[in-house]
Order: sequence, then structure tokens, then C-alpha cells
Amino acid sequence: MGRRRKLKLKKTVKLFFFLFIVFCVLSLAVYMSIKSKVITALIYEDSIKIAIDKVMDENNLHTVTVTYEDDDTVKCSIDDKEYIDIQDCTFKLAEGTHKIYIKNNAIKGSKEFEVKNEVIGTFSSPLDNVEAYYLALGGNKKIEFTFDYPDNFDKTVNYKVDDESIISLNGNTMKGLKVGETNITATLRDGNSKTYKVIVTDLIQPATYNNNKPYLPCGVYTEEQAHTLDKILESRVKEAGEGTRGGTIAAARFLTLEFKYMIRYFNENGRLVTHNRRPYVDAEGRYYHKGLYLSKDKFNDLYKKSNGQPATKQGPAIWGCNLYDEFISRQNQNGLTCSGFVSWAMYNGGFDVGDVGSGEHSDLDGEMSDLGPWHNLTTSYMKGNTYKVGDFIGRDGHAALIIGIDEKNIYTAESLPPKLMAYTYERYNGIVNDPNLTYVIEMDDIYPNGQGWYTEMW
Repeated sequence: MGRRRKLKLKKTVKLFFFLFIVFCVLSLAVYMSIKSKVITALIYEDSIKIAIDKVMDENNLHTVTVTYEDDDTVKCSIDDKEYIDIQDCTFKLAEGTHKIYIKNNAIKGSKEFEVKNEVIGTFSSPLDNVEAYYLALGGNKKIEFTFDYPDNFDKTVNYKVDDESIISLNGNTMKGLKVGETNITATLRDGNSKTYKVIVTDLIQPATYNNNKPYLPCGVYTEEQAHTLDKILESRVKEAGEGTRGGTIAAARFLTLEFKYMIRYFNENGRLVTHNRRPYVDAEGRYYHKGLYLSKDKFNDLYKKSNGQPATKQGPAIWGCNLYDEFISRQNQNGLTCSGFVSWAMYNGGFDVGDVGSGEHSDLDGEMSDLGPWHNLTTSYMKGNTYKVGDFIGRDGHAALIIGIDEKNIYTAESLPPKLMAYTYERYNGIVNDPNLTYVIEMDDIYPNGQGWYTEMW
């Protein structure tokens, strides 16, 4: 019995040592495997290199290139499903958080990274100055930008229209398709973007040289429509720059080119500031105010202007409605004189020249002829090209504004009987020989806020 017990004990000890050795080996293997995986994972994450191009493509996606240090046998994937060779590991990714996966036959790892739109410059447009841009139904508007970016930056602008049934885009030119409101977003390749509200309206027409428009009827606009037209005019001026040359050009072009009706010429019955020469005004068009004279709430400002004295004899009357014209001794549709139009355009453009006329009176100060030195209209002066759109042009007793210049012609806005309209003159001889205009006042140093934004032609 004793011998059998000893043998049994000996076998048990051997089995124990065998199992102990197996346990130790397995434990070591598991430990080394875990350690290897931890080390491998750390090595992978450190070895995965990710390069992100800051400049986006036309779909607002960044080019992301992945490389792996010292191993060109691994494969990569952005979704842990479709793996490709590391040499081809380039992806188009949007802004956000992403994960790249790396593996070969033995090991696998991953690395999380973030793609950000990093703005590397600025860009601006005159549209930045307005809450909304009003686009005429059927009209076109070219979107202009200036850029403060590195010279080698691709300044291509990508556009997105929220409702393409309202406006269409051809390059950077939008067209009004139907009355309504939508947004247009302009985006650069670094993700820098601007969004503009666009309102397509039939209250105005595309800026057109058309002197055969109908005369403005009396009371054709509701008060709401009249106020909307005021907003459109104000937005045009803000886009160009209030108190600038551009602001006055915008106001003058709006009334002569974009407004759907012709404004009648109306003689001055008097002035609110009279130089002790004439009685108070009958509320005709030379009364200047912000906006168009199309709704009766404009009369409120007229009464305030009168300083408690009677402001009218037979009026007031909005544009297009009859008012007694003392100069022709009959009723006439209310409108604008020549100097009334110019002072209206300048005042709405942000430059108040006061209640002044177009004559040259040596005993009166502050007439329009006193705005600056005269440049007589001669062929040599016209060929000198120092005059600009927005300059005052006239003669003794007549005031006008230059609203366009091209290679052959010069275009003016003038209120002469019977209406306010745009005129075309041959640039170098025609205007010189026309008795209506004899001099130009160059306005570079006169507009209080400088030149603003404008174009030579509309």
C-alpha cells in the first residue's frame, strides 16, 4: 500500500508540474500577444500620417492623403470595408470627424482625425451692404467680388441657389425668373462663404434705356408698394455707398432706367428756402425727401419743412397727380424740374446740396453752379477724359447728371419739358455743339464719402 501511494503521489506531482508549465507558457503567450497588440496599436497610430488640403473642390470636399511610415505593404480604408493599397490612399472628404483604418495580414489599427474648413482670406461684394437685393423680373445682375487672398489661391466662386425656380445662374450672373424670395450662397475653395437674400419683383424693370415708357398715372401704387419702391431705391444706394459718387449714380439711374414710368416735368411754383425771392412750394417735385414721392405719408415731412408756415397753395399732390402749375397757368401732373431731379438724386444718394437752383446768380450763394469749378465743354476737354459718371453737367439755368459713358457716347439724366429721361450725346463733338449743355463740374472732391462702387454703364 505504501509503495502504491508513493507512485500515485509522484504521478500527481509530475502532472501538477506539467500543468503548471503549460499554464505558464499559455500565460506568457497571452501576455506577449496583448503586449504586442498594444505596442502595435501605438506604433500604427504614430506611423499613420494624414495630409489635408485646405482648398476644397467644386463639391466643397477636401483632398485627404494618407501615408504609412516605412511600410508600403499595408492597405487603408475609410469605412473599414473597402481596403486599397496605401499608395492609392487618397479620399475626398467633407468637413467633420473621420477615421482611417490600416491593416496587413498580421495587424490592424486606426486613427481618428478631423477635417476643418480653414478660411485663409477674405472676399467682399457691394451686396454685403444690403439686407436684400431686389432683382427685376427678367432682369440680370452680375455678382462682383474683390478678394484678399494669396496670389496663388484659386478664387473660383461656387454658387448655390435655394430655389432655382425664382432665380437662375449663368456663371456669376443671376436672372429673375418669377416673383419671389430666395437665397444664394457664394463659397470659395477654403469654405469661406456668404449668403445673400434675393427678392425678385415686378415693381421695377431691368435697367433699360427706354424713353417711351408710359407717364406715371395718379395713385397707381398702393402705400405698401410705394414703400417697397423706397426700399429698393435705398438698397441701390447702400450697395453703391451712401454719400458717394456711386450712391448718386444709383439714385439717378433708378428713377430714369429702372422705374417703370416716366416722371413729368413740373415747373417750380416756389421753394421751401426762397432766398426771399418766391413763395412757398406747392409740394411739387423739387421738394426733396428720402424715397419716391408716391404716397401721401410723404406730406408729413413737407409740413415739418415749412416751419409752421403754409406749405402749399393748392396741393400737396404726389407724383403723377395734378397740381396747378403757375408758370403755364394750368393743371399739370406733378413731377420734377431739372434742378429738382438733380437735388433729389444727390439727396437720396446721401449728399444734401440744399434747396438750390440751376441758375448762375452772382448775388446768391449755394446754387448748383457753385458746387465746383466749371470745365467748358470743348472737344479737347472731352478728349481729356477727366470727367466721370456722376459728375454734374449743365448750363446756366439747367442741371443734369452724367449717368453713363462708353467709347462713343455720353449719357445724361435730365428733366426737360415734357419729362425726365435719359439723353444720348455723341461724346466728342455732338455734346460740344449742343446748346443744352455747356459745362461740367467734376465731383471727385465734392461727394462727402468718396467714389463708392459704380460702373461706367448700367
